[in-house]
Amino acid sequence: MSMEVRKVGKGKIIEIKYQLRQGNAQGELLEEMDEQWPMKWLFGSGAMLPVFEENLSPLREGQQFAFGIASADAYGNHDQGQIKQVFTDELQENPRYPFDNYEVDDLIQMNTNEGEAFAGKIIEKGENYFVVDCNHAMAGVDLWFEGQILFIRDAREDELEANRYIEPNGFRSHSTLRKPPNQ
Repeated sequence: MSMEVRKVGKGKIIEIKYQLRQGNAQGELLEEMDEQWPMKWLFGSGAMLPVFEENLSPLREGQQFAFGIASADAYGNHDQGQIKQVFTDELQENPRYPFDNYEVDDLIQMNTNEGEAFAGKIIEKGENYFVVDCNHAMAGVDLWFEGQILFIRDAREDELEANRYIEPNGFRSHSTLRKPPNQ
């Protein structure tokens, strides 16, 4: 009796553990997902970078992976045109969080008085303005992924209809831990 070989592909729920590093295998650790808190998604749903899925597409359950993605193929190169100066009198202020509370390096989401929405990181704060970098936080960053395919299954009908992974029972993981690792 042979075991079923489960392969990555469209219509499959993929569960992986990985480390994301900046640039290469020795780069700064940017993100980590492990067996207790794995990444789960519907393959081909648009939830992940297409080039990320291309790198995983030849794999099957249990296989390990290691690959790099150049910034241009990931979140794009850093674009100076995405750095905007906005004056506070052009913005809608939240009375519960006035402009005075914001500091350099804060991530913000705001609307102009004309209804234009923007998000980014404050890189300069003046008396009556902000300079906001609206590039993706990982723009200009080459990515290095290393990990393993933990589990593959066919997506359920509700997941295919919703075009995303849906928790079957409200639990994030099938881990045997009684409490989350950070408690």
